[in-house]
Amino acid sequence: MKYFFINLILNLFFMMPDRLLGIFFPKKSAFIRNRYLDHQSTIFLKLIEIFGYKPDVDNFDDRERINSNNARMSLNINKKPPKNFSFKDVVIDQKKGAIARKYTPDSIHSDKVMLYFHGGGYVLGSIETHHNFVALLSVMLGIKIYSLEYSLSPENKYPRALEDAKEAYKYILDEGIQSNQILLCGDSAGAHLAASLNFDLTVSDIPMPGAQILIYPMISPTLNFESMDLYKENFLLTKGSMEWFWDQLRSNDTDDNDPRFNLLKQDGLTCYKTPTLLITAGFDPLCDEGNDYANFLKSNGNNVSKLHFPDLFHGFVNLTNIRKAEKSTNQIIESVREYL
Repeated sequence: MKYFFINLILNLFFMMPDRLLGIFFPKKSAFIRNRYLDHQSTIFLKLIEIFGYKPDVDNFDDRERINSNNARMSLNINKKPPKNFSFKDVVIDQKKGAIARKYTPDSIHSDKVMLYFHGGGYVLGSIETHHNFVALLSVMLGIKIYSLEYSLSPENKYPRALEDAKEAYKYILDEGIQSNQILLCGDSAGAHLAASLNFDLTVSDIPMPGAQILIYPMISPTLNFESMDLYKENFLLTKGSMEWFWDQLRSNDTDDNDPRFNLLKQDGLTCYKTPTLLITAGFDPLCDEGNDYANFLKSNGNNVSKLHFPDLFHGFVNLTNIRKAEKSTNQIIESVREYL
């Protein structure tokens, strides 16, 4: 009953045209780095501050994770995907019981497949929380997608999730898919996992994927970036949350020098050639580290394309009931199409 009334309010808000939003919510949006945050996004962030679920980080356990994920899925914040697809969960590692959700669109337009990693700071999120977005990707691109349910922290410290990702990649290879037909993709922590796996494959002498798509990736545990302080609170993802996420993932202090953990420690690996599409959002604490990683890749001779959405915030691909977020998500999908 609680979410019925919350969603009623959200539905009315999402249907309200920009003209009425300006009348009922006249307060100007945040203005930072000579850019305004999208006005509808500004109001949404105020609403989610009231209605969103805040995990108890001091007493965090799996029950708290379930409550957080369920609350997220109970809110009407993203559009339902087209219905012309099917999905099933497949076991990729019998010993560990690791699974991936395989999406198959009714109309397949490419023999490429995608291995997708959900976001959530390596602590939250699941294949369920990202179901709508991954299904949309599958249908719009006309490709099969494997969405991995990787092991989460703090129960499973680094590099457990990376090991799961590597097993999933090998599983797809064993299915008869050539490595250059595989696209790695993820958002936030999932984008970090995709880039971490790509590096690991390089040094492990395993055939490389055809491309990697990194959607507002977390990159470095140092948090020493201007955007991390400029947008440290009030924009959904906070600096405090990022500190906590990295602490939950880290097994010991030496991880900070591991190039699969701190991606900016990969300097000098000139064979790191996987074509990359890197997406950033303007009002995102992770914006600058994403830019730094893109510049690092370019400096090593990599083929990097960038998409930047200056008036949006972290997490927008799962918030497509916001008009600007939906438009930008569709733009991302069109850019991914170039790698098929």
